[in-house]
Amino acid sequence: MAARLFHSTSARLASGKYSPVIERDLAAVTAELGEVAGWLAFDAMQYDDARSLNLEALHLAGLAGDRDMELFLLGNMAMQAQETARPREALRTVQLMETFTLSPRLRAMTGMRHARAASDLGDQHSFAVMRRAQSDLSSSVRSTDPDWAWWITEHELQAHEGGMWRAVGEPSRAVDCYYAAVESTPPSYRWAQFIGNASLINALVEVADWAAAEGVGTELYGLASQVSSARAARRVRAAADTARRNGAPSTLDDMLTVLVQHAA
Repeated sequence: MAARLFHSTSARLASGKYSPVIERDLAAVTAELGEVAGWLAFDAMQYDDARSLNLEALHLAGLAGDRDMELFLLGNMAMQAQETARPREALRTVQLMETFTLSPRLRAMTGMRHARAASDLGDQHSFAVMRRAQSDLSSSVRSTDPDWAWWITEHELQAHEGGMWRAVGEPSRAVDCYYAAVESTPPSYRWAQFIGNASLINALVEVADWAAAEGVGTELYGLASQVSSARAARRVRAAADTARRNGAPSTLDDMLTVLVQHAA
């Protein structure tokens, strides 16, 4: 639905069938709609569609002179590159983001993206980059920050730090980060709870903490009927495979088997 709305609005913009006085605002609104469609495609693991939507939206944001939306879209593109095992591309995108004028909160977002890409590339300084991002976040939140910056929070950075620890082969430290992220995420933010717990259960089965994994599995089962995320479902499938490979108890194995089917 989001993609259809974006394409129909883009066609209207291209046709010129509107008052010239609204052209810039219409381009900005269309770019924002493209960002929403691109993110939804990304979370649904429709990566080719996401890439196309992001690029189209980025072009429109540039035409509208909406630098904040350009930055947001570049951040989404860096995230997709990192998650699809293209960390060098992610880092190049982040380096472009770093040329923007950034408030402390936006520096935190950019630093978080930089840290994830650097970690995947084996950069020993990646955790120092994450610490700077966390410091930027705690220093101030400004009224001039774009409205979309609401999601740049402490629990978001904690979750990404967890991903970094897993990337360097320290799942026990990842567990601590994921727990902190999930516990500080509002219960009403169900998507973040879903993907946060999916990441957490992955780390728990890696360290063979079967009892804790069963508890998180119960939380995931309840969330799976309320929210959909192909990326979270993929994490659950990976956890099921790891648990079976590591000799998990049959109760957990059975739970994850059911959860994989429920989350699909």
